[in-house]
Amino acid sequence: MYCRKPLLCAASLGVALAFELAIALSTAMLIVPSVLAAELDARGQSQVSKKVKDAKPKPSNPPPPPPPNNPGSSAPGGRRDRTNCPQDTEAATTGPFLTALSPTTKPGLTLAERPTFLVYVPKTSAKTAEFSLRNQNGSGVYRTTLALTNTPDIVSISLPSNAPSLEIKKRYTWSFAVICNPSDRIEDKFVTGTVQRTELEPTRLRQIEQAPLIQRISLYQKAHIWYDALPILLELRRSQPNDSSISSAWREFLQSGGVDAMIDNKLKDNK
Repeated sequence: MYCRKPLLCAASLGVALAFELAIALSTAMLIVPSVLAAELDARGQSQVSKKVKDAKPKPSNPPPPPPPNNPGSSAPGGRRDRTNCPQDTEAATTGPFLTALSPTTKPGLTLAERPTFLVYVPKTSAKTAEFSLRNQNGSGVYRTTLALTNTPDIVSISLPSNAPSLEIKKRYTWSFAVICNPSDRIEDKFVTGTVQRTELEPTRLRQIEQAPLIQRISLYQKAHIWYDALPILLELRRSQPNDSSISSAWREFLQSGGVDAMIDNKLKDNK
C-alpha cells in the first residue's frame, strides 16, 4: 500500500506496532504466572507426597497382656500349701505336714487301670477333703469329696469302676486338698502327685502276681511299680503292726521315693 504522507504513515505504523506489542506482553504476563503457578503447585505436591511417603508411622503402644489365670484351689501346678489350717493353732507345726505318698523326683508307676492313692493327713479340725485327678492336658478326669476322721491318718482313695481308666504311658496329676474353710477355698491346704500307667511283659507280670505278698512288694519295687505296692504294704502294716520286717519294708519303700518316713512315728503315736 502506498502512503502519500510518510510521517503520518510512520506514526500509524508505530501505533499499530506498539498496540500489538502491548497485547503480546499482556498475554505473556497472563500465561507465565499460570505456568509458574502450575509448576510450583506440582513441586509442592511432589514434596508433600515425598514427605508422606518417607514418613514412618509412630509405633502405637501394644495392648496390655491379659491378667494371669488364678488356678483353683486344687488345680495341679497351682499353689501348694502343706501347713496346717488356720484354725488348727494347737496342732504341731513341725511336721510331718500334709504329704502325698507319691515319688518326688519322677512319676509313680502303676499297672492298674484305676489305682489307689494314699495321703498322710496330719491332725486337723477340718471335716472334709477333696481329691481330683487330671490328665496331662490339664482336663479333669475324676473328682470326689471325702470325710476326714481320726487324724492324723493315712487316707486311701481308689478310683471307682465308673471313673475313666488310665491310659498306658500317659502322665496324670492328682491332688488332695484339705478343705479348711468351705466358704473360702483359697484357704485349702493341699499337695499333688503324679502317676503313669505302664505294662510289663506277661512272664514278669505273672511272676509278680504269683509271689507271696512280701516278695511281691520287692518285685514291684525293682520294677518301680509304686502305686500297686504301697497299698499292700499299708494293709500289711495295719494288720501286723508288731512285725518289724513289715515296718522296715514300709519305711524303706517310702524313702526310696523321697517321701518323709517320719509319718510312721506320727501314726504310731495316734494308736
